[in-house]
Amino acid sequence: MEQKIKHLIREINFTYYGIYLVTVLVAIGIFLLNIGNVNFYQIEETSSLGRNISTIYLIYLLISIPFSLYGFTKRAKKWQTIENRELMLIKYKNGARLRIIVIGLALIMGLVLVYLMKSKSMIFSSAIAAVGLYFSKPTFQKIRKDLNLME
Repeated sequence: MEQKIKHLIREINFTYYGIYLVTVLVAIGIFLLNIGNVNFYQIEETSSLGRNISTIYLIYLLISIPFSLYGFTKRAKKWQTIENRELMLIKYKNGARLRIIVIGLALIMGLVLVYLMKSKSMIFSSAIAAVGLYFSKPTFQKIRKDLNLME
């Protein structure tokens, strides 16, 4: 079982580090656009469009992170009751990947909004998403605890 959990961690980490890779690539792209003085449509933070976008993003952020973290924990308790260990690990893997993608999307969207809106508050919002993503990192002990595999 230990080998299966280690393999599961590798598979989930592929998604986890993939999100961070996309985030870094977006940040590099934004940096290069700024250096090249490429001007895209800037959204004024205080305009009605800017406020609406900020509000929608913040609502997504405030709903997705707690729901992803808490909801995943609740689902993991249900997966503990599955007797087929292979099926249990597959469900865990899919759930963990979905959680990482949902939170990672908040991180990437926040980074793009920093550029489009020149908003300092979006930097802090992106940082909140990065912290949420950090808590989604799979570890051997976390998986054993989530699936109650303490044997």
